[in-house]
Amino acid sequence: MHVLLDLYGVLLDHEKMFRGYRERLAELLAARFGGTPETWRRAHDEAWVTYVQRVNSVDWESRGYADIVDELDARHLLEIFERVGVTGRPADTLAVSREFEREAMSHVNARYSDARTAIERLRSAGHRVYVATGGSETNDAALRGAGLFDLIDRIFTGHSQNAQKGQSRYWQEIPHQLGVKPRDCVLVDDRLDYLEAAASVGIVALLLDRKAAHRPESMPPYVEATLRNLAGLPHWVELWTATRHD
Repeated sequence: MHVLLDLYGVLLDHEKMFRGYRERLAELLAARFGGTPETWRRAHDEAWVTYVQRVNSVDWESRGYADIVDELDARHLLEIFERVGVTGRPADTLAVSREFEREAMSHVNARYSDARTAIERLRSAGHRVYVATGGSETNDAALRGAGLFDLIDRIFTGHSQNAQKGQSRYWQEIPHQLGVKPRDCVLVDDRLDYLEAAASVGIVALLLDRKAAHRPESMPPYVEATLRNLAGLPHWVELWTATRHD
């Protein structure tokens, strides 16, 4: 099987990454542009509120993912600069933003305790393992920080697919790019909307519900099964491959 793993919520703890990223980013910005890390943290937090509002209000059908996210991310960094009082706009704001993102994320280990073992077991059984994230192209750095990068066969991002994960077009080309049929792919994700989009193109959908937030009787039909952690994933994949009927 070709196993697609969501990044945040499945492999990495989003809250742990956010806290670690925020701290490291403030240190990097202070070292490069002056001021105190606390000043940069405060500016980041204030600008982040606006960033999230823009992400939630943007028309994602109007343009490609890359155009929208690149514009949002560059604007976010400029707003941080403005709140700190840094004068002089970088020649390439987006490039500077991506540089700091990668550097900050690569210093944070937000890996869930069950992630590495599950991936190693899948690979030892002959399965291919990928990451499918709705984040940007810099998330390879998050995998490096977590010590998982060398275990992943390929990373699919919003940039590589030029779409959000909740859009079917994010998933349409993945089986083709891997040279397999959709039913040879299984997505493990903690969000039902992403699983629904993947299932709409024929990818097997598996919900990871770490906090037991979903009742079994309310599970939509496109979800093949629910796991509470990644420890049971290798066994589930083995059973699926042994009993599946195409």
